[in-house]
This record gives sequence, C-alpha cells and structure tokens, in this order.
Amino acid sequence: MTTVNTTHPSPPQQGAELVVEIETLTSSAEGLARHQGQAVFIPGLLPGESARVSIQKSARDYLRANPLQILKGSATRKRPECPYHHAPDADGQFPNTLSCGGCQLQISNREQELDFKRQSVGEILSRIGHLEVEVQPVVAGHPFHYRNKMALSLTSHDGQLAWGLRSSESNSATVPLATCEIAGLDLWKAAGQILQVLNQDMGPSLMWNGQEGIIRGATIRSHTGRISPPRTSQDRAETQPARVVLFAVATHNSDILIRLRDALKVIPDLHVHFSYSDPRANAVYYDRAQFLHVRTNKTTCWTEANFKEENCCWHTTGPWSTLAGPTTFLQVNDEMAAQLYSRVLNLPFEGSGFAVDAYCGVGILTRALLGRFDEVMGIELDTQSIKLARTTSRRLQDCRVEWVAEASEAVFGRVGKGPERTIHSKPDLVILDPPRKGCQQEVLRALLELKPSDVVYISCHPAALARDLRLLCRQVYEVVSVEPFDLFPNTHHVETLVHLKRK
Repeated sequence: MTTVNTTHPSPPQQGAELVVEIETLTSSAEGLARHQGQAVFIPGLLPGESARVSIQKSARDYLRANPLQILKGSATRKRPECPYHHAPDADGQFPNTLSCGGCQLQISNREQELDFKRQSVGEILSRIGHLEVEVQPVVAGHPFHYRNKMALSLTSHDGQLAWGLRSSESNSATVPLATCEIAGLDLWKAAGQILQVLNQDMGPSLMWNGQEGIIRGATIRSHTGRISPPRTSQDRAETQPARVVLFAVATHNSDILIRLRDALKVIPDLHVHFSYSDPRANAVYYDRAQFLHVRTNKTTCWTEANFKEENCCWHTTGPWSTLAGPTTFLQVNDEMAAQLYSRVLNLPFEGSGFAVDAYCGVGILTRALLGRFDEVMGIELDTQSIKLARTTSRRLQDCRVEWVAEASEAVFGRVGKGPERTIHSKPDLVILDPPRKGCQQEVLRALLELKPSDVVYISCHPAALARDLRLLCRQVYEVVSVEPFDLFPNTHHVETLVHLKRK
C-alpha cells in the first residue's frame, strides 16, 4: 500500500535567500510573489521582475523579504530622482545602507504609476465594496516639489545638525537629507535657512538624543499668502508668502526657547512656534494642548481658549484663501487640491439650495460651494478649525455659511430626533471628506434617512471608501463617477472623488 505524504514543506526561515518573480503590486506598492503557495511581499520591486531576496519575516501564511539583486528588470523601471532611495546599482544589486522610507513609486515610470493607482482603486472597490464601476484615468500634475508641508526629524551628520526622515529599513533609524525631491522649493529653502541658524546658534546639543537635548523634530509649512486685492497695509502683508516652523521640544524652559526664537528672526517671513513633546514617548506628537507660544519674557500655552488670529497665516489653494494655524489640516499638494475642488464644483448636481460639507476642516471647499448653492453648512469637530473658518468668512465677507463646531456623527445622529441643533432642512448635496478611517455609522445611517439627491465622497483610503460605499449603494444610491486624483505623486497614496446620486 502506497502512503501519501501530506506534509507541507517548512517555510523558509529568516535570513534564507529565494529567487522570486513579481506577479503584481499590492495596494501599498509592494511587490507580490509566491513561494510554495505562500504570498511573499517585497518592497522596491515591480511586476514582471525576478529577483534574489532575503526573508525578513516568516509567518504561517505569508513571508516578508528584502530585495538583494534584480535578475530581470522591468521595462517600466527608472532611476529614482532621489539620491536617498533604496535603488539598485547598474548590476541590479541593492545597497546595504539605510534609505528614505517615502516615495515607493519613484522606481516606476509615470504612466505605470498612474495606471497602478487607477487599477488599485478599482480592485478595492470591487473586492470590498462589491462595486463594478468604471474608474476614470488619474488626474495628475507635477510629480516633484509639490509638498507645502514636511514633518522632519532632527538628526546629526558629520558633526552638524541635519534634517532627516525615517528609514524604510528601521522605524527607529533616521536618514539625514540634504535634499528632498517632493518638498516644495520654498519649503526646503526655509528648512535650509532654519538649519543654518540652528547650527550657528547651539549646534548638535539642540538635538534630543533620548537622554538630553531640546528639539525632537519640526513641521515646516510654506504658505502662499492671500490672493485678494490688497486695500490696506495689513492686506498687503497678507498677500505675501510666509513660512511656519513648529518645533517639537522636550522642554518648557522659556529662556532657551526665546533664544531660539530670537536667533531665527534673521529669516524673513518665518513664524516660529513650539509644541511640548513628552520625551518619554517614542513618537513625536504635536499636541495643541501643550502648545508653547513664546513671548518677550515668558512661554505661554496656546490652546483653543486663547486662539489669536496673529498666530495664523493666509494660505491659498487655487482661487480660494483661508487662515491657517500651525497645526491646521490642509492638503499638502495645492496644485492638485485646487483641481479636486474645481472638479467637485463642476459635477452635475440636481439642486442648488442647501449643501452640507461634513468633516469640513477650515472650510476651503465649504466656502467654494457658495458659487453653486444658496446656503452652505460646514461641520467640523476641531474647534480651532471652525474658529479659523468663521474668521476667514468674516474677513472675506462670506455670510451664507453656517459653521458647526461638533462631530459630524453627533450632528447627523440627531436628524429627526428632537429640537437640538441639527441639519435644519433637507440638503440637496452632502459632501463627505472624512479622516482616513472613513465615516462613522451614525453619519451613513442619517444620510440614508435624509436621502439628498447628490453625495460626494472624497477619500484618501480606498478600503474605507469601499466599505462605506457598499452601505450607501445597497439600496439608496448609485455611483455616477469615480475619479482618482494624484495628490501624493511617487507614493502609493491616492485621493479618490466619488459622485453618488439617489436611485
């Protein structure tokens, strides 16, 4: 009698080398291969490429590996613009050095990058949302020097302070950068000027090293200024570009912070802020409740309670300007955000009476809707954003917007349930632009009860988008259009605009 061996071969262990062929890219732009039925995920490889790889993690149903050498390359592969990218040499060998963890798709030509994003959105909508819909070609702009904001670590290199980003090989390692190909040119110029002052003033002793030091990191943002015609000296100042640096610091010592602020005064149009970041925490957080606003002889805490317009700058996206604070959420790509908002305004809506913009932030799109609707309501949980939105509306004389400082799920959850403040009439349009995790169930259920004729959903997370669309399209709505926007070129991230109509 013949005995059939039903045992499966043992999976390769950490450090083992394999030769694999990449079948496709995952939604996070990792190469996907197969080995003895197991999925193998490898960053830095493209479909059709074969490579020698080293196993880094061996799980029961999948493997993770790092590329060692490309044996057969893809015709769509290109040399990255970034000198810190984990790219192979002319012989296909990957360097054994730390590399920047961003811009996964700089190795791919532009056409394949955009096609990957379009296909990824369609596949996720089908698999999770059970929606078989046509996804339009990705709307794209300039792929480099597009970011108006960067969160940077402070590190050292050759005895000097340097800006850095997290390594793709280690969450605890930082790669020093002399340049960044996706940072806006004005932003990176400001970053260089700030670094020069820090090196001249106190040098490497400023860097928090886990035991001592002051600065844990910084967020730098470039503001474009206000575009409305200047009428007064204040207006003229507001039309000028400005740069903002928000330092995450491990001290409340006002003498040190005042010294830093004063040293940085040599940089024109630079606004300096400090946020206390608990040195015991591994990650750097910019906590608004621990915001430090340095004045002449003391450091005060800046919170929503003592918010002042003087702490803010004007920022312009396309034809729309808004006041923004140091921690205000704004899209990092002004060119593509303007195209996205313009597309929303040109969608074929049924009505023009009342629109609701949920998760509205500082209300750039909310106020833009005034060009098509008689009344607009903006809903936002972050009270500082609503204060900025109200101040902007007052300064720009937009009086037809009602701003609600509350969670969208709370406002929508009260629909039809009592006299508390809620959506006062049936909207013609509801815009959903939630955080990455998607909409709360209370919002979706209320939307199905309100049944506005049009819904626009803007999402940076296709999986959360697909989950929410599955519920909305089960009985009440149907998809009219799906349009990806390339707000994050050279990365796997994509923004998606979906237009729904009531069936």
